[in-house]
Amino acid sequence: MIHDLGTWSKVLELMPTAMFVRDAAHRWVFVNRIGCESFGVSAADVLGKRDDELFAPDQAARFAAGDDAVLRSHEVVESEETVTDVQGRVRTLLTRKTCIDLDGSPHVLASVTDITELRETEAQVRWLACHDALTGLANRTALFGKLDAAIGRAAGGGVTAVLFYLDLDGFKRVNDAYGHHAGDELLVEFGARLRGLLRPTDTVARIGGDEFAVLVEDAAELDVPALAERMLILASMPFDVTSNKAFIGTSVGIVPIDAHAVASGELARKADSALYEAKRGRNRYVVYTDELDSALAHRRGVELALREALRTGEGLACHYQPLVRAADGKVVGVEALARWTHPRLGSVPPVQFIAVAEETGLIGTLGEWILREACTRLAPFEGVFVAVNVSAVQLRDDRFADMVFDALAACGMPARRLELEITETAIVNADAATVRLLKRLRRAGVRISLDDFGTGYSSLTLLKDLDVDKVKIDRSFVQMAPTADDSAAIVRAVSNLGAALGLRVVAEGVETEQQRVFLREAGCDELQGYLFSEAVTEDRIESVLGGFAAAVGV
Repeated sequence: MIHDLGTWSKVLELMPTAMFVRDAAHRWVFVNRIGCESFGVSAADVLGKRDDELFAPDQAARFAAGDDAVLRSHEVVESEETVTDVQGRVRTLLTRKTCIDLDGSPHVLASVTDITELRETEAQVRWLACHDALTGLANRTALFGKLDAAIGRAAGGGVTAVLFYLDLDGFKRVNDAYGHHAGDELLVEFGARLRGLLRPTDTVARIGGDEFAVLVEDAAELDVPALAERMLILASMPFDVTSNKAFIGTSVGIVPIDAHAVASGELARKADSALYEAKRGRNRYVVYTDELDSALAHRRGVELALREALRTGEGLACHYQPLVRAADGKVVGVEALARWTHPRLGSVPPVQFIAVAEETGLIGTLGEWILREACTRLAPFEGVFVAVNVSAVQLRDDRFADMVFDALAACGMPARRLELEITETAIVNADAATVRLLKRLRRAGVRISLDDFGTGYSSLTLLKDLDVDKVKIDRSFVQMAPTADDSAAIVRAVSNLGAALGLRVVAEGVETEQQRVFLREAGCDELQGYLFSEAVTEDRIESVLGGFAAAVGV
């Protein structure tokens, strides 16, 4: 029991955060110096006054209700809310309240932390992650999220949708003739024209330099040729850029989305195939058909060859790329990267055979082989962790955690030396069973890393709930960070937010000294990329573990 506020006020004055005390009638009886400075008031402004004398009625009522709840329950209550202070500033505050006795009377003691800047930065990161910074349209990641949802509805017998891919014809001539600023103006204007052509529920995205995409949902009655013709007309109309008139065209590839659609990546590939055919004639549209895509037969051949490789182990290998501590260049871990060489197909790119594995149900077998191989090879190298990529498909297997533990036990490697890299999209779409699986792995000591951060929709609340250990900033932001303001803003924001949440931040795709210097100063903890080393074969692992301090001038 506190008998004398005067004695305790000396202690509260020394606290490094804003502190205040209110009585049961909601009158202010104490506020410390930090509190006065934080909210731009003096103690004389507030002491002896009730909340309803200092704040708007609805705000005062919320404060009073919160105080009353604490006084009734005598429990510690933490809350976050947006308030308007006595100077009219809108603030986001994290308040922790508890009940205390002063001379036998109940009072509320509260500490207040201003997290306005943190929440604003989080909102900025979320917006940049799913929007194109130039046009304000959706970006590729946002589009693919919408595609996944549309595929799910179509598979359940829902209404079909249609995907349009557009590539501007003659755009390079505009850049060459009038400069890149004119080109940017044209892209913004064309995006606005597309947006005006469609319904608010449709998605318009910029997915590349002069490439756009449109996803029209609820499209069962859509006149696809008529809409495509209107897109061609929009592109052919003159553009006013830097006081000049510019003329371009567009080519359009079209893919209907029905119950046969299986993956957003496959739809994008089909749209690209149709667009490629359209560009052969320019200023026209082409609807995808199987006959257009000779790669379909190739993918079937890849599937059969991969099945055989997984059965025999022939041609499959893991290469290892080091992860370097930004502060001193010391190698702290390696990422295991799958490689496959086939006698007839040659060296098959991972993006190709992993996609095939996911679509055909082979990813579980492939993922287990990679995990066991990587753990076995790295087990002898104490003090170095191994990072292994995990597919969203693998996380839906309730036997996955047991497989991980078996692999660790088989090679005698402690769980703390294994890091599982999971894509942002996989975490956002995780169901309750997947969340439990990830928590079980982490309780056992396995570290969880969020890969490709910045390209999806993850929120900090979600990261905290999943106890993620690390975020890995996507290479697309890393490579542009030293020269592009929007990419630099994302890198700095993620580093700051990672530090605030106790997460380590990794930058991948580091290729230049300029990038390394920027990333280190921005607060990244670990770096990965060709500046240090390419992925090496298993017999060269030891050669890349010595560190890169001298090579990068640390």
